[in-house]
Amino acid sequence: MNANGNDNRDSRRKFLTRSATLLAAGAALPALPALASNLRGQGPATPASNPIATNPMLQRLHVNAFGSETVINDLRQAVAAMLALPPEDPRNWYRQALVHVLDCPHANAWFLPWHRGYIYWFESIARRLLKKPSFALPYWDWTSAPEMPAALFRGDLLDTNTQGFIHDFPTFDLKFRKPMETFWKGLTQQQRVQLEQRGFANFEMFWAAVHAYFGPGTRRKIGAGNRQLPPVARDAVSLPTLINALAPPTLFEFGGSLVAQHSNMGGTPGMLESQPHDLVHDAVGGYMGDMLSGSDPTFWLHHCNVDRLWDLWMQRQGLISQDGPAAWRNEPFLFFCDEDGNMVNSIAGDYVSSRELGYTFQASTPIPTALSRPANAAWPAMFGCQLQSTDLAINGSVMASVEPGLLACDAFERDYPTAIVIELDRPDDPGAWHFKVEIKVDDDSSSELVQCGHASFFGSMGARRPGDMKHRGQLKIGIADGMSKCLVGSSPGARRFSIFVRAQRAGSSSPTEILKMHRIELISL
Repeated sequence: MNANGNDNRDSRRKFLTRSATLLAAGAALPALPALASNLRGQGPATPASNPIATNPMLQRLHVNAFGSETVINDLRQAVAAMLALPPEDPRNWYRQALVHVLDCPHANAWFLPWHRGYIYWFESIARRLLKKPSFALPYWDWTSAPEMPAALFRGDLLDTNTQGFIHDFPTFDLKFRKPMETFWKGLTQQQRVQLEQRGFANFEMFWAAVHAYFGPGTRRKIGAGNRQLPPVARDAVSLPTLINALAPPTLFEFGGSLVAQHSNMGGTPGMLESQPHDLVHDAVGGYMGDMLSGSDPTFWLHHCNVDRLWDLWMQRQGLISQDGPAAWRNEPFLFFCDEDGNMVNSIAGDYVSSRELGYTFQASTPIPTALSRPANAAWPAMFGCQLQSTDLAINGSVMASVEPGLLACDAFERDYPTAIVIELDRPDDPGAWHFKVEIKVDDDSSSELVQCGHASFFGSMGARRPGDMKHRGQLKIGIADGMSKCLVGSSPGARRFSIFVRAQRAGSSSPTEILKMHRIELISL
């Protein structure tokens, strides 16, 4: 549906072959020209016909870098332009945020390419509205700068406390319900199937979920007076956490497991998602605390950094373009819109290379590389833990024990990448819960509990009707640094470990529900 509300959908071929038209109009980003040529039955694009070969790459700057003020001013103007668009226009600020509610994947292998596509089209819209082909979003490297950027607290349209943002549902409902009902009526059958998979069998179920996002409040938890991330989030963005998160050598270990389709959020996420991604969302709070998070400008800086870290991981694997099985590459992404407001019919495989999409990242503080897995290693290996308890309440814990054997213990002691996967009921209010992992060596009087990592769930999983079973979810928590500390001074050889998962209250609410822990696994990566 275009900006005027008409059904005017781009085919995937139009998306992939739009480069020449966009460049003629002054836009800088090509759209996978080599792949487009193949779809037309031709060979790979030649350098002369490839816009990348003749067009300078855009660079996403660190938000605190010298020269970033111009980009920040451009972003501020883009936000103002999107907020000024009528609610019937898919490029409107909140309409763009609702795309995240409709379609974003979490805890599966499409987390990274979907969000890359989301950012790509958002930037395209911003460039069109700004009439500035050189615009590229900045990124917030929370590892080198674990405090929210000052630019987000200047009382203008990068600050969600400013007039122009909506913080009550009645106002939001009055402005956006009818345009979204019209949008819903124009959905294709394929889009409707995807929404049903997400739990949105009809418009009312979708709109009830949107209403619920206003319940915990839409204003940030962090204010101008103290922009520091809280301790749990600082741990999640710390250098040891990032070293471990970037260590897995395969896409489905690093970026999330392959499940049936991208609205299935019951897979195993990567550590990058479970820890820095989720806990920064939670720490900022407000809009950022749930699926309407695209309403906060912080979202775009945050996810540009996640995209940068995927790029860094790919470089370490020697990749320019991410490959994967057909089931992963061909997953349809059907809810993005282009700079003209037309729906884009794309697939995950369209977003596998930042280079082919026409951008790079300014370098930031280096992240050391974890120890590489030896060629003849007896791992990766997963060790099922014996649960000693299963009920988990706020301020409570569950315990499990595991004996991984001599080879794994030797790997842990030498600080090889290590993780814990926990599977439990997802909380009704994910933003109210943090999970902390602590480990100790059993049968060792000198061993003390060592804090190994934090994680949280991000976002509600669509609609759950009264009487429905709770959704299960998984978290992957890097523990290499804590595990090696735990083993300092302990007796050599095979050890037995006690693992504690503690639930901590996040924010002001006090949940009373009891979550069931279904599984804990120790992984030697």
